[in-house]
Amino acid sequence: MTFEEDPELASELRQTVARAFQQEAEEDEQLTALHDRRRLSMSDLAKEMVNRGERVAVEYGGHAFSGLVIGAGADHVTIQGAGQRADVRLDGAYWSVIHTAQASAAPGVATDETLKARLSEHADQRNTVRLCLPGGILVIGRVAVVADDHVEIADADQRHIYVPMTLILGIMRSVDVQ
Repeated sequence: MTFEEDPELASELRQTVARAFQQEAEEDEQLTALHDRRRLSMSDLAKEMVNRGERVAVEYGGHAFSGLVIGAGADHVTIQGAGQRADVRLDGAYWSVIHTAQASAAPGVATDETLKARLSEHADQRNTVRLCLPGGILVIGRVAVVADDHVEIADADQRHIYVPMTLILGIMRSVDVQ
């Protein structure tokens, strides 16, 4: 008996072929998605976190912070936490995306701004910040000068502290200070 004589056999053959094509298409889609993920840089991932309004937990040099990703620059991500905001250097931290039932109502902004530019804004606005350094060290004070390779901080005792840019893992500040 051939499939031409048996409609059930013909139907079964069509379904088998259709399932095989469907499985192959799904495998191709998975491989394409994996290939795309391999091409993403940390900066690309940061922009995706901003666009999706992701909540993250981040750990960097003995510091930890969590909250909503509200901005991203060329080398950092801005996170809004409970009463605080942090700019965290992408290459100085590891990131955990906290999946929630709903995304942020208003996604943040991705720019090409650098962490150094953020520090310059703080200097222009005479803001007091906490610089997060490796080993859980904090340097607290007003950003006085941002140079090519370091930042000058004036602390509460009016000491001038010079911090190499390469040591700065993040900048934390009160939400009231923009």
